[in-house]
Amino acid sequence: MRVVRDDPADPDPGFAELYASLPDATDLEPWLDWCRQSRGPVLYLGVGAGRLAVPLEASGVAMVGVDSHPEMLARLRSRAALELVQERIEDLDLGRRFELVMAPSNILYTRRRLAAAARHAGRRVAFELVNPHWLRAGAGGGVRLRAATDDRAEIEVDYEGGFTQLASVELVWPDSVEEFLKSAGMELETMHGHEGGGMDDSPSFFVLARR
Repeated sequence: MRVVRDDPADPDPGFAELYASLPDATDLEPWLDWCRQSRGPVLYLGVGAGRLAVPLEASGVAMVGVDSHPEMLARLRSRAALELVQERIEDLDLGRRFELVMAPSNILYTRRRLAAAARHAGRRVAFELVNPHWLRAGAGGGVRLRAATDDRAEIEVDYEGGFTQLASVELVWPDSVEEFLKSAGMELETMHGHEGGGMDDSPSFFVLARR
């Protein structure tokens, strides 16, 4: 087992290696639909090594990608001709707005990060959050809950190739999303779990908010 961590302040080379080893996403929804509803480019926060960004670009989506991990961005540069910015999300200030700001993969779970997304949004912010109900029910699929309070969870996530990611994340419960959004001057447009699953048993849930 190779343990890796996502630490924007001290990037782990193994974390970039893990994400570069994952196959590209084949299910691009709901992101592709939301991107197509917006005038580009889209601001993609936490763009990583391009697992989702590369197939979105192949589908005609123009993007500006942001990530704090230099090796993630180096791997993505070799795969796609995107405008890329190396910066922590909470410190981001591009001096421009985008009709859609998106952040898959449980990135916008803090108020500072959400505020950064909101100040770059001309219209909408779309993001994905881990579902606390699913974690409390025992998780699964290679995800283990090590410890949790109402506000934070310590989890382990297993991947093929012998990688295990350790993560400490703040929790945003579905019934507190509207208050969470209000702190950044946004309001909820829609929220849903994965197709075929309810909010209690979906591993993560999607939020679309507007200014």
